[in-house]
Amino acid sequence: MTTEQASPAAEPTSASAAGLRALQVPINVERVQVLSLQLPLVRHFRTAYGVSVQKRNLLVRLEDGDGVVGWGEAPGAELPTYSPDTHDSTWYALTGILGPKVAGHRFDGPRAVVDSWREIVGYHTAKHAMECAAWSIVSQKLGQSLSQIWGGVRDGVPTGESFGIKDHIAELHEEIEERLAEGYCRIKLKIEPGWDVDVVRSVAAQFPGLPLSVDGNCGYDAADGGPWRELDELNLLMIEQPFARDALCDLADLQQTLSTPICLDESATSPGITRAALSLDCGRIVNIKPPRVGGIFAAIDIHDMCAERAIPVWCGGMLETGIGRGFNLALASLPHFTLPADMSPAKLFYAEDLVEPTFDIRPDGTIAVPDGLGCGFSVAEERIARYAVARWTSE
Repeated sequence: MTTEQASPAAEPTSASAAGLRALQVPINVERVQVLSLQLPLVRHFRTAYGVSVQKRNLLVRLEDGDGVVGWGEAPGAELPTYSPDTHDSTWYALTGILGPKVAGHRFDGPRAVVDSWREIVGYHTAKHAMECAAWSIVSQKLGQSLSQIWGGVRDGVPTGESFGIKDHIAELHEEIEERLAEGYCRIKLKIEPGWDVDVVRSVAAQFPGLPLSVDGNCGYDAADGGPWRELDELNLLMIEQPFARDALCDLADLQQTLSTPICLDESATSPGITRAALSLDCGRIVNIKPPRVGGIFAAIDIHDMCAERAIPVWCGGMLETGIGRGFNLALASLPHFTLPADMSPAKLFYAEDLVEPTFDIRPDGTIAVPDGLGCGFSVAEERIARYAVARWTSE
């Protein structure tokens, strides 16, 4: 944090986190607002963690002294199942810790904002939202999109779709057909004990040649054996997070028996933990979700680390609205994001998006990387006001 005015630095020339740390753009936070929104889902989404029928998301709104407004999003869960962060714990972190730390202070760049909470352990989703709001201000002050600032190299992100657990396989087939007709280029099936090998075989037979992966969402116990040999025979792109996030030894043991790469998701909670997991050969692909790892700097650290190790990465989603998706799409434009992302348009989940116009998949199976300033899209503040059920504003 600094009280001195700084001038914007030149645009970084690569996706290197080290280069971005040196980016000097003054951020004078006059006010912080945190909003809790209750958003109805247009369809239920079932995973090994349970069924989602509505979604509470948190938004951060930063007002800069120069009149610039930045938005960030904290997609949370009701229970600490996917991660320790919940909607309520994230609300506490934003309103009780991070918001008061940044409100009324001037910073010399986005890294200084992140450094202001260096001593705070955890609360990754809250940190991500606050950091994104700061990046949104930086984008507008520089007059450059986030993709430009972060070193993006593509204008479209190849996109796959994730399919929840259904009551009947026929229902799953029908939904996959719809998504393939829309252009999606990769299919991921959520699995759990009792809904795995037969389902995956059925989909592979129904859609031959389709790039296919599965996601266990930590739903299997290594002591119970599992369907891994049978799944390994199906030429899958990856088997994502079959065991618990801290079961690193079990994941490493399983990876040694498989030709199919294990993809780390819940286990990749920070750059340091991800480095340890890769060193143990717990997996050979990494799903980078910025809210899970604590923000954009952490996500780019993992991107750079995996690039150095030739570990493929892709960008996952957490049911964000277009506000959060804008940051994800910009991130996924970086050089080493070589696998299709989970970046479904918000219309598949929400009755209306919080950006206008919203985004959609293109005929070539990609979603355009937004070239607008801030989060990349125009934020529909009147919709935010309509869905907001709680607000906190700094003094």
